[in-house]
Amino acid sequence: MSAAGFAPETFAFLKSLKDNNAKDWFDAHKADYQRFVKKPSDFFRSEVARKLAELTGHEIVSKQFRINRDLRFSKDKTPYNTHIRMAFWPNGGAFEGRDAQPPSFFLSVEPDHIRFGTGCMAFSKPVLGSYLQALETGKGEEIERLLDQLNSEGFDRSEPDLAKVPRGFPKDNQFADLARHKGLAVWKSIEDTDQLIGDAAPTFMVSSWNPTLPFWQWLVDIPKSVYAAK
Repeated sequence: MSAAGFAPETFAFLKSLKDNNAKDWFDAHKADYQRFVKKPSDFFRSEVARKLAELTGHEIVSKQFRINRDLRFSKDKTPYNTHIRMAFWPNGGAFEGRDAQPPSFFLSVEPDHIRFGTGCMAFSKPVLGSYLQALETGKGEEIERLLDQLNSEGFDRSEPDLAKVPRGFPKDNQFADLARHKGLAVWKSIEDTDQLIGDAAPTFMVSSWNPTLPFWQWLVDIPKSVYAAK
């Protein structure tokens, strides 16, 4: 399959897998998985990474998450994910570290819709400190403005991780709600899966992320913004 995007059969496979989520079925249709999911995903991901590098000016690396579900701590024992999930992020930088999520572009191709987002799922400890300091040193208004703009364009803000502000952060600070986040991302869904079919799919996907670029850059610049404020 030479197209840079997916095919109608990709979504048909995901829907069938959702209805037949068992090893025997998957083994019998493994050739379809390779043809309509694995191979086009690899090609699509490389094209998206290349276009994101052009958009952001950063070298972009990417990952596709496994089709096999991690069943160790789940009550749901169905063996396979019925979506295609990817992440794209800048190579290197201050956001590296165990369990840290660098500022990334996320994509989940579902059987009947597309879910995508931008942000950090979890700040590393040093970056979390920089984020909280940024909220206190004049950067809170900027990130609130960016988030409000994205909300007006149909993006939803991730939910706070904490019920209260973390220890040491002023409870009466006007950005106390933002301080309750241990990571920060925005998300949007599109029902028209046809947008990811064919050669125009990578361009469509990158253009869909384009409104989030100032927010993504704000996250990339968190450590630098704190030092500049001193």
